[in-house]
Parts: sequence; structure tokens; C-alpha cells
Amino acid sequence: MAKAKFIPALRFKWLTPLYDFFLGITMPEIKIKNALIEYASISKNSKVLDLGCGTGTLTIMVKEYQPEANVSGVDLDLQVLNMAMAKTEQKGLDIFLIDYDGSKLPFAHNNLDNIVSCLVFHHLNTFKKQQILAECFRVLKKNGRLAIADFGRSKSWLQRLLFNIIRGLDGFKPTEANAKGLLPQLISEAGFENVAIKKRFKTFFGEVQIITAEKI
Repeated sequence: MAKAKFIPALRFKWLTPLYDFFLGITMPEIKIKNALIEYASISKNSKVLDLGCGTGTLTIMVKEYQPEANVSGVDLDLQVLNMAMAKTEQKGLDIFLIDYDGSKLPFAHNNLDNIVSCLVFHHLNTFKKQQILAECFRVLKKNGRLAIADFGRSKSWLQRLLFNIIRGLDGFKPTEANAKGLLPQLISEAGFENVAIKKRFKTFFGEVQIITAEKI
């Protein structure tokens, strides 16, 4: 099956090597990812997937937070996945990284305890968001937990205005549901329950929200 089309990190492939540096200076990246891990409620022997793992920063943080967890990461972009592999090898961590085709997640039904995802869903159009959320629901076990950090609709007009920078880079169509604050609704429609925005971060590019949900 052909790999799904995707927008590279920072939109252009030649900028991909600068992704970690750029994210670090423009966002409270570590605070956001620490909060995401906290609200994901990852237990000792959990099977955890980092969906759209990128350069592996969050994936590594999850493994270091819970060393006995079975941690995997998937991403469409082989260039960033190679960067993630280099980082995990350097740290000597046992993390399984998978080159993902963007359609069916490479896991069996009811297989995972946790799925985390950071700044991925705003890259996907609404139909693809729905497809991926349905896949997340499929592969999570009963009582499994989904935790997403991504842009959402802010009460602040300034944050809504700033998000237009990202919308201009990543496309107004993919980011439409985020701008309208529809991501929690899409998560509920995929079958998840107890969907809630747990935390909000104001950034240079709009409000990033931590959203959690459960497969009951």
C-alpha cells in the first residue's frame, strides 16, 4: 500500500534537521510533553504507542519516565524516524520505532494500554483525523487511555490569531477542526468516553491543549 501524503516537520524537508531546535525555542516543549505523560497515566508494564513520534523526544521521555513500559513509536516521515532511531540508540533505550504507512496501525485489536500523541493531529484533515482516531480506538485495550497534545480553540483572541501562523504553514483545511475546537468531539465520535481538556498552554503559535479520553 502506498504511504499516505504528509506535511514534513516545519513543512519543508530541508528544514527537518532543525525541528528539535526550532520547537525548543518557540514552545514550552518539555512542559507540554511532561504534562502529556502525566495525564496519560502510564503504569509500570504498559504497552505504549507514541503516534507520530517524530524525532523521538516524547517517545524517549515516556521510556525514561516508565522504564519497564513497552514503548513503540510510529511515523510517516522516514527522515525524522531515522533521527529518532539515532537518539534512542545513543541513549541505549529499548524502543521499537516503526515506519508507518498512515493507514492501519501495525497493532492487533485491543493490544495497547496507552496512546500518546504530540502536535500531530493538526497536520491531518478531518477525514484522516477520524480514520486515525478509529484506529486508536481499535488497538487500545478496554480501559486503555488516549492522551493528545495539540492546538485547539482558545478563549484568547490573541492565541486564535497566532494559530493562523501554523494554519498558513500547514494548510487551512487540515487545521480547520483544531481552529474550531472540534478535536474533543471527533475523539468522542470515535467511541471514546470521558473526553476532557486537562491543561492549556499558551504558545507563540496558539493554544496547545492536553486532551485525554478512555476506551470503556
